[in-house]
Amino acid sequence: MSCGTRLRWVTEEGRRRRRCPACGFTFYDDPVPAAVALVVGRRGVLLARRGAAPYRGTWDLPGGFIEAGERPDEALRRELREELGVSTRSLRLLGFATDRYGRAGSPILALIYAARVGGEPAAGSDVAAVRWFPPDALPWRRIGFPSARRALRRYGPRR
Repeated sequence: MSCGTRLRWVTEEGRRRRRCPACGFTFYDDPVPAAVALVVGRRGVLLARRGAAPYRGTWDLPGGFIEAGERPDEALRRELREELGVSTRSLRLLGFATDRYGRAGSPILALIYAARVGGEPAAGSDVAAVRWFPPDALPWRRIGFPSARRALRRYGPRR
């Protein structure tokens, strides 16, 4: 990778990794950090329909990637403002999830927050639509990211 030689698969420290046979560079395929919000209100759970790949057209938890120099909570506040046009009243860390950005995409480490928001959510940025779903009517088969389904099952409102 550093010198341009094709990487080869090796077993290193008990894991399969790609390494350059010429310069010894090891590609670790580290996860990209993201922050997502579980927004629960009196109308149910707020989901955003993805307007871009991967999983375009499916429902998702609002949020996105953490940029350089941002704390996770700052990134999530920014993403909620950009994607939904809402202010963030409070955030509480619930846990973490791992996934890939699409079936063959980069690995992701998502920080999952319970969020209370102010204002009426509306689609913005890369969101095609927003909708409140009653807890007993979540669109499980139309949620693209497996980690979003797992987060909703683990941290979402009980049916």
